Amino acid sequence: MATPQELYDETKTRLDLNIAKAQILQREIQEKQSEVQKLTQPIMEDQGALKQLEKLSEVVQPVESN
Repeated sequence: MATPQELYDETKTRLDLNIAKAQILQREIQEKQSEVQKLTQPIMEDQGALKQLEKLSEVVQPVESN
């Protein structure tokens, strides 16, 4: 059976590793959110451009296939 010190050390190590992993994940989430924010303006511009182009009778919209 493990001693109280061994249990403490094991638990402390697990806690430290989980905290470190959570911090890495949080940084990755923040980076991804930043990437999304950078894409928002170009997406809006492209949507607006498509709406204007759809008004032209020469534009044929492709049929989406699954």
